[in-house]
Amino acid sequence: MKLNSLFKKNQSAKNAATLDYSERLKILDILGEPLVKEVRDGALNYAMNIAQYKTVNPVSLEYYKALSDLSEEQKEAACDLLSETITHVIYNFMHLFEENPEKFKMLIKKDGVEYDVVEISEDTGSEITFDDEEGWIQRFSEIGRFV
Repeated sequence: MKLNSLFKKNQSAKNAATLDYSERLKILDILGEPLVKEVRDGALNYAMNIAQYKTVNPVSLEYYKALSDLSEEQKEAACDLLSETITHVIYNFMHLFEENPEKFKMLIKKDGVEYDVVEISEDTGSEITFDDEEGWIQRFSEIGRFV
């Protein structure tokens, strides 16, 4: 069993080294799309509904009552701050894998092959923070970079 596990590890490393840029992007997108749509946009929608007083949750409405006194401009600024904060938290979480490879490993499985995110990413976590058209937020978010 150990030999099979070692072979898979070496196969993954070998495959990661031979991938071209577009193949790497496709594999990273397997993580990026749900991370942006479900985690980032999900958290941001939750916060925006509270900040804009659109939620029907009575506990949230009571707890965040002070937000109802904010102007629309202030609410928008708060939502933009939340957007950047949520994005930064995701970046820091992903970067943790690059800074601590002896402790943590994040794998993406495609066509039966496992790829280490750190090995196929140029800078783990930066995919979410890119401001150009290749960034995960620009390609996958229904909300966008700012609210």
